[in-house]
Amino acid sequence: MLLAALVSLVNAVPALVAPDAIASLYGVTLDRQTLLLGQMLAASYFGYAAINWTTRDASELRSRRGIAPGNLVAWAIGCVLWTYAAASGLTNAVGWIVVGLSVVFTLGWAYFTFADRGIESRTTVASATR
Repeated sequence: MLLAALVSLVNAVPALVAPDAIASLYGVTLDRQTLLLGQMLAASYFGYAAINWTTRDASELRSRRGIAPGNLVAWAIGCVLWTYAAASGLTNAVGWIVVGLSVVFTLGWAYFTFADRGIESRTTVASATR
């Protein structure tokens, strides 16, 4: 969760402070409305950063099981949208870098959502039978 918090924060700060400059990296120009939407997106990244940072050492299984699927859904939807944007020419080649990052984080959160549950449940069952 620490890495996810840092990546979210690294995305949030520049997008909130200088959304035009960030959009130009992707070959996108912003009008006033899309500038505001970009800053609102940056605000949500701050929220993800805060959630992931404050729960990075959470040992309570119920908390972790709620946080991982939330991140998975956000990254997976973002991955689909970025793939569409890059494939349809809405961004320049830099957009494919974000697609790659989105795929990595989607797979990571999928692991923590699904595979990690199987490992924890087997560990819990083994501990209970001792």
